[in-house]
Amino acid sequence: MACSQSLLDGNRRLGSRRCCRALYLVIKRNLLLILLVVGAAIGLAIGAIFNDSINSISDPEKKATVIMLIAFPGELFMNMLLMILLPLIVASLITAVSTLNPDVAGRIGRRTLVYYLATLVSAVVLGLLLVMTIRPGFGSDHGTRNDIQSVKYRNLDSLLDVIR
Repeated sequence: MACSQSLLDGNRRLGSRRCCRALYLVIKRNLLLILLVVGAAIGLAIGAIFNDSINSISDPEKKATVIMLIAFPGELFMNMLLMILLPLIVASLITAVSTLNPDVAGRIGRRTLVYYLATLVSAVVLGLLLVMTIRPGFGSDHGTRNDIQSVKYRNLDSLLDVIR
């Protein structure tokens, strides 16, 4: 009886070890996804907690400074993603084209060039037509105002621009 009880306890421990091992492997495989979800939840919680205190700032200069400081890490992150993304796309395009037959690559290159030039010409023509018909800025008194305020630059702006 005691032997069968110890065997049963051993099977339970072995089953719990397998379960923990399987859970560990799932977490290890999906660690990036888990961290992204946790980071998004933390960001949402921080935003919900500090939203009222930031909106209650009455001085617009201080409010703009606080918002700029909060947005700065996100700007850096987006810039880093863009720095990674462009070389990745270019490298994958070069790899894909290098594996093609030269005749096929030439046809794809010609089509791409024609498509690019057609969209460029259509964008320029559309832009010129819209500027000529709408005439943005025509009739406004922005150019004749004598009380144009000079833009104030702060040391914090200069420091963050150096880091960006």
